[in-house]
Amino acid sequence: MIDRWYYTHGGKTLGPMTTVALRDLASQGGLDGADWIWPEGRQQSEAIEVRYALDSASKPADFDKKPDWLDEVRSALQTESKSAGKPSEATPPDWLEDIRATEEIERSFLTTFEFDAENGPLSEEEISVELLKETEGVVDVEPVKPPVPKRAANAPRRLLVGSATSPGRVRDRNEDSLLVQQWSWSNREERHDVAAIVVADGMGGHASGDKASGLVIRVLCGALTPLVTEAMTQTAPAVPDLAEALSNALREANRVVRQMAQENTACKGMGSTVVALLIWDGRTSICLVGDCRVYHWRTGTLRQVTVDQTLVARMVELGQLTPDEAAKHPRRNEVAQAIGKYALVEPGSYEVILKPGDWLVASSDGLQAHVDDRVLGEAIAKAGSSAAALASRLVELANQAGGSDNCTVAVVRCV
Repeated sequence: MIDRWYYTHGGKTLGPMTTVALRDLASQGGLDGADWIWPEGRQQSEAIEVRYALDSASKPADFDKKPDWLDEVRSALQTESKSAGKPSEATPPDWLEDIRATEEIERSFLTTFEFDAENGPLSEEEISVELLKETEGVVDVEPVKPPVPKRAANAPRRLLVGSATSPGRVRDRNEDSLLVQQWSWSNREERHDVAAIVVADGMGGHASGDKASGLVIRVLCGALTPLVTEAMTQTAPAVPDLAEALSNALREANRVVRQMAQENTACKGMGSTVVALLIWDGRTSICLVGDCRVYHWRTGTLRQVTVDQTLVARMVELGQLTPDEAAKHPRRNEVAQAIGKYALVEPGSYEVILKPGDWLVASSDGLQAHVDDRVLGEAIAKAGSSAAALASRLVELANQAGGSDNCTVAVVRCV
């Protein structure tokens, strides 16, 4: 006998609800004709609209796609109509008879235990005790959980971001700079999660390396913040061209750093490598200048997203060096591009679409100098759910393995 029901109303899935409660809800106008209903133990895909469930003489246009439990009801009605030679007028579906029968049983329970001839009206607690006595010996059945709606492929992704930085164990000055910004806004059913991350590794020694990396993050902050805030003010915000926005911001940073190096003799020769990420509802655009890196981890698999803009990386690409040889090459830190080094800069561009459970790791070269892919993958696998804890752990691993350079790490977890 069907006694518990799930239903949709106002865009939400509700229930399970007993038969009596469901009938009361319908009588009070709490159900619309376009709401959907299905018995407990059935899938939501088998639901029918309330108006078709309650009106046995009506038939939805896509009747052939309806669930078998309703097909049986409709077939019975059609058979009766043919045998009588006229349309069935008021024959209810059998599952509605279940509703009515169950309702009567529940009401009879309440009527039976509401009043005791000797002691007068029973309390709610006493009624509950009597009801339990009536059901002794009945085998409990594990309730069937309602189906979990599948997440739409384009649904917004929530982002957890953490970061950490250290001068290392050799350097007495940290020339890395870091920018992490997050925006989340929602209205009615609409939600957006956006993050901007920049890791910049300054070059030029004590004189100006930190100035160069600091200029980079200030320029990118000034370029990306208005981009996001403008989208937030729109009634129907459109996703901007993320790759173009990052590339233009890096070219502007190159112009600013190069100009300061030319105008200030103390800053001569300064520059910075940089990797910048702009994540918009899971869609991630990445731009790279130099040898900072971005890694992507998904279901146990780690891959390096970016390709180092270095001499040895190019030699590996051409087959002149193996990756192991490149890692030990004396010129492994010689970058082909850097912000402020040349008049023109061509950022490397990459894209990643995040799924729930994914990780992104952005870092300066102080991380890869001491933490190889195997150790990095193991650290992510054991990280739990805290992005901040993983970022701190990776910097700690770099320092434990030597800490020969500044190390900065930003971590993103998609949930």
